[in-house]
Formats: sequence, C-alpha cells, structure tokens
Amino acid sequence: MNRIRTSVLSLLFVAAIATGIVYAVPRMSAADRRTGDAPGGQRTPQQKPQTLAPDLVGRPVSVNVERVDEGSLTPVSATQIGSNEFLIANYRNVYRLDIEARQMRRLPLIGAVPEWTPTAVHYSAFYDRVFIANYTGGDVIVATVAPDGLHLAERLTDHIVGPEGVTISRGGRFMAVADYSADALSVFERINDAWVFRWTRPAKAAHGVAIIDSSVFVAGKSITKFDIETGRQLASADAPILFATSLNEDEQTGELIGSDAMTGRVFTMDTDLHLTSSFGTNGPTYSNLSMPYFAWRDRNALWVLSTYQERLLRIDPSGTTSLEFATPSWTYIKDAAAFRNPAGTWHGILKYDSPAFDFLGTSIRPSYGAVAAPNGAQIMLPTREIGHWPYYISTIASNGSHLAIVANSSPMALLYDRSRQSLAAVDMGEWDCWAAADRVLCPSRGYSFSDLLSKSSPIALDGPTDKSTLLGLWREHRPVADR
Repeated sequence: MNRIRTSVLSLLFVAAIATGIVYAVPRMSAADRRTGDAPGGQRTPQQKPQTLAPDLVGRPVSVNVERVDEGSLTPVSATQIGSNEFLIANYRNVYRLDIEARQMRRLPLIGAVPEWTPTAVHYSAFYDRVFIANYTGGDVIVATVAPDGLHLAERLTDHIVGPEGVTISRGGRFMAVADYSADALSVFERINDAWVFRWTRPAKAAHGVAIIDSSVFVAGKSITKFDIETGRQLASADAPILFATSLNEDEQTGELIGSDAMTGRVFTMDTDLHLTSSFGTNGPTYSNLSMPYFAWRDRNALWVLSTYQERLLRIDPSGTTSLEFATPSWTYIKDAAAFRNPAGTWHGILKYDSPAFDFLGTSIRPSYGAVAAPNGAQIMLPTREIGHWPYYISTIASNGSHLAIVANSSPMALLYDRSRQSLAAVDMGEWDCWAAADRVLCPSRGYSFSDLLSKSSPIALDGPTDKSTLLGLWREHRPVADR
C-alpha cells in the first residue's frame, strides 16, 4: 500500500529531551531579537513570550479532491504557483489546489522516471519550473506545470541519494537539496545551463531547506546555517528540535519559518537561528495539529499543512480558514478547545502527561513510534506488520481489563488483554485517532472498548521475537493462555 516513507522510522531512537512550546512574542525588529532588546530598545534578556496562539479550528472550507491513492491523503509539502493556486505533494502524487474553485486534482508526471515518490515541491518564478524532491527515485525532477500535468524538463541525479527537500535561490544561481537518505545538505550552482555540484555537508535526517541571501539553512534533527558559496558553517539552532520537516523564508520578515512534525509545532527563527515564536502541538481534534509537515508565510498569510488531519490552514489577522481535503471531522466533539494540548504534554518524544500502564510486567507510556519504559528504553510499535501503515505518535486507552494502543498515522488499534496476555488488532478505517481514558477518539466518532473488541482479530504468535519491539517482546514472553 502507498504510504509515507519507511526510513523516517530511523528517527524513533531520538533521545527524549525536554521541549517547551512557546507562542508568539511581541513583534520585534531583527536587530532587537539579536541583541535581546524588547521592542523600542528596552533591555529584557529573559523576555517571556506571551501565551497567545492562533485559532487552529478556523472556518471550515471543504475541498473536492480527485483521489487516486489509498488511505490518508497525508499532504507533506506545498508551493504557491499563483495567487490562489498551489502544488501539494504527498509521497505518491502531486496535486494542483485551486482555492477559489475549492478543487484539488492530480497532476501526472509526463515523462519517464525509474520511480516516482514526490516528497517536496518548490516553484521557482525565475525558471518558471517546479523542482520536485523525488525521494525513493534518488533524484530531483524539474518540470513545467501545464493543465494536463507536469512535463519533465530535467532529471538531476549527481550527488543525490534520497532527497526530501529542495529550494532555488531567487535569482536562480543556487539549488540546495536536503538529502534525507544521505544525511546531507548538497549545494549546486547553475553554470552554462547545467547544475554543477559545489559542496556537501553532514545534516542528520535532512528534510527542510531554505536559501536567504548568501546563506543556506538545512533542517532535520537540528537546524544549521552555512555560507552558500564556501559551505562554512555559520550557526546552529539553540532551540530543541526533534524533526524539523520544513524550513522556508518568511516573506513577511525575511527570516525563517518552519515546522517540527514530531512536536507538532510551527516556529519562526531569525537568521542567526534564535527561536522567536512557536505555536501548536500534536493531539486530537482541530484545536491541535497532527504532524504538521510543512509551514510557510507569504506576504498575506501563514500557511500550515497538518498532515494526518488532511487539511491546510490559512492564518491571517482576520482569522483562520481550514481547507479540508477529507470528510468534515471532529463534529461530534462539542468543545474542541477542551482537548487542546498544553506545551508540557510532550517531553521530547515521550508523552509526559499520560498515565502509565502495565504491559507484560513493564510499565509503559506512549512515545513516538514506540511505548517507553521507565528506564527510557523504547519498545517499538509495528512498522507495517499490522495494517501496512507505521505507528508514529502513540497514545494508550484502558478500561481496566484491556489496553488499546493507537497512533495518529495508522487506522489500526492494538488491543491487549491483561488477564490473558493476548494481543489483537482492529481496523478502525480512519487515521488521526487518539486515546482518551477508556475510549479512542477518531475524526468521525469515538470508539468504546466494546466497539473495538467486537471487530478485532487475534495477532499470530508466530513471527519475529525481537525484544526491542512490542510484538517481538510479546511473542518472546508467550501469553499465559497459549503456554
């Protein structure tokens, strides 16, 4: 089944670090931010940001989507090609979104490539071309945008392994590639109508990339700034980053805006990589986000792709518009704001504000792609053994006799019978589901344990017995009822 890429699971072993979410600070000049001065020059070295955040629910606008792939749409990247038109990539296809018409249709690639996994899209007005990071294809695709599709113009493979991000300088001289598979940032220069490789630097889990003036910035497990001509490192971010999946020039400030999908936050930084504002966290209902893979701000508004909510947010001074690519969701929740997660809900990859539960004699809490033991060990959840979709942000429900382990990225719930020590699975048929006490909340409805157990199927005991995985540990332990 089509899906978000496999190798992001390598990030599941990220060490848990405390991350505090802060919200929009009073507007400052770039000079004030760099010196630590408040607006107007008053010195405040430890200025505390205001706890103000934009409305994330917004005014709903349904978009008619021409779906040609299965499962959750999972939009992960966008680029503006007109005043109300965008290209959106989802690892399987590229779509053209017309906001005025409220329609989104697939644009096929016209031209042969070995493999097509469009991960990031960047439109260059200078070249009037779209540059596409073709992840498992191991290349950057350059194409013209036409009514019938994307017409292949160039295929770039030199010094490219598995790109997740690409950008072009405004004047067309430089191209920067965030190469996830190579853990690298690579820079190219346009000379005599060809892209010539200039240099590469290590960048763990490289995903987002931006060029501002003579500097290039790369984001992944950290954010780093380099001189674009020499490759000399100029700065690194002082804010905790788990997985920054996007990084763009903020067109309103000339500085940086990006998103951290693991923490669920959107952030801004000055060009010296000091955090200036952030908002959001992952959680249920539209009062939260669900792995925002992409964020940018043009001259008029701030835009956020909330990947597993299948929606695009437009936030401006007049309010928030929620462009929704799927069936209207969370309408049965009467007070979505009651589910808004505070900053301290997640400490790094660990869901700090969660009850602990016993699993085969081990106390566990939810984590990213895993459940966490008290000693910090990460017991990995299924990658694609159960339901073909990975488990990313996990949460756990309990009714006393059973546990239900769910993740926002999979339609499957794992059900653990505490007395029998048996495991079962159930397909809920929808994504972006979250545990809450003794029930599971999904976009269309809530599920009780009776609902889940009535449709569940037992998980086979035969299979791998790797103790670092939940299924392997369970198989190694051998359920009491099957001894």
